[in-house]
Amino acid sequence: MATERGGGGGSGGGGARHLARIHGTEEDRVNCPFFFKIGACRHGDRCSRIHHRPAFSQTILIKHVFRHPIREAELRAAAEGKGVDTVDPRRDVDRSKAQEDFLCFYEE
Repeated sequence: MATERGGGGGSGGGGARHLARIHGTEEDRVNCPFFFKIGACRHGDRCSRIHHRPAFSQTILIKHVFRHPIREAELRAAAEGKGVDTVDPRRDVDRSKAQEDFLCFYEE
């Protein structure tokens, strides 16, 4: 009788295979697929899904090491009491300095 219903393992066999198949994908509603793939999530601690942090890794994540020029302009505007929606990248970001900073950052 057990083989007629699909294996006799009850809910353990199919359920475990299904969970193993979807783990770390968009279908997984428990574990964060972004954190699973790259070790970072844009939602951070506010993410509704679980971030499994490995005990060890060969990769390190250093937050805020690259200062994005548009974000820097937004921070300057906020410090001056202006809204971040007033930032115009064409006006408030020096493109040549941003390009130079970008190249220096990625230079080996």
